[in-house]
Amino acid sequence: MLDFLSLHKPGKFFWALSICFWFTILSVITYIQYNAILDTSNALSWGRVWVLLSPWFLNWIWVSGLTHTATNIIEESFDHWVKRLGAHLVSGSFILMLYFIASTFMRGALVDRSFTDNMEALYVVLTGSAHIDVLIYGGVVVLTMSLRYYQQSVNDRIELKRLQTALIEEQLKTLRTQLNPHFLFNALNTIASLVRLKQENDAVRALSSLSVMLRTILDNKSNKSVRVKDEIKFIESYLAIQKMRFEDKLDVDIEVDDECLGLEIPNMLLHPLIENAVQHGAQSNEKRNPLRLKVAKIQDMLQIDLLNAVNENDDHKGYGIGVSNTRERLARMFDNFHFELTPSSNGMFQTRLIIPTGDMDA
Repeated sequence: MLDFLSLHKPGKFFWALSICFWFTILSVITYIQYNAILDTSNALSWGRVWVLLSPWFLNWIWVSGLTHTATNIIEESFDHWVKRLGAHLVSGSFILMLYFIASTFMRGALVDRSFTDNMEALYVVLTGSAHIDVLIYGGVVVLTMSLRYYQQSVNDRIELKRLQTALIEEQLKTLRTQLNPHFLFNALNTIASLVRLKQENDAVRALSSLSVMLRTILDNKSNKSVRVKDEIKFIESYLAIQKMRFEDKLDVDIEVDDECLGLEIPNMLLHPLIENAVQHGAQSNEKRNPLRLKVAKIQDMLQIDLLNAVNENDDHKGYGIGVSNTRERLARMFDNFHFELTPSSNGMFQTRLIIPTGDMDA
């Protein structure tokens, strides 16, 4: 029971605000009353007026806290609005009666009234100005409910954001699990081809490169981002394997601006694009495949351009699973990005990717 009440009690900020508010109101009303009786036969000192009025205002400090607690408990305990309304009426009647009794007898103690006089004064209050206190009580209830619903709205947004982030991370993990086996299958096929062709030295070098790549994948499996220079080293190892497979029909040219090397990009972002260019490249058609990769920083954006020759007999026209996965990852990680694949002249195919620098959401 105590834990339940403790959960709904006002915080330090509420108490500080309530104390400041009611002391301020008391001081303002004291000033008004003091000036009203200043030139009369009942003139009192400012301090005396403040003390005599204090029970009716300072008691609202604890009444506000009690009202805050009761309102939160009622709103959480009752689902139907009729039950909540009934509970508010009962709670309000009880709290206000405590307030009226406490304030009346405290005021009586200040002027040395008898018990009978205090009861008469209480009757006068209940039949006279009590409606003002009822309105104040209603205001405290409305304010408490407003703060409660606002806090609930903030908590809901935070929880929604947390769930969205968790969902995006799971979706990205799923995409990466689709990507890595796809890459591994192709790399192992390349090594198998070298073995069948009895190119043992190339096969050993390819296995060595593959082991480095797999180690990189394992080291970065929980990383959302990597540096551009690390991603470039990874795809250079991949291309080294592919050049062995296609007997140097891949003509690779990679150009990266120095200011881009330390920038963070999504893990395994460039590799599926390179793999797509190789998988659907002209080298499969007994032609050379000039593969050009350029990475540059333009203002606060990172621009990646990839140009390669396409196999004339390829039905995908440059599109593959790596491209679709990349597009899906980008949509989940960036609010603002550009990803376009377009046929160029002379059987060439251009891929352009533009992403913000340092603005990944997941």
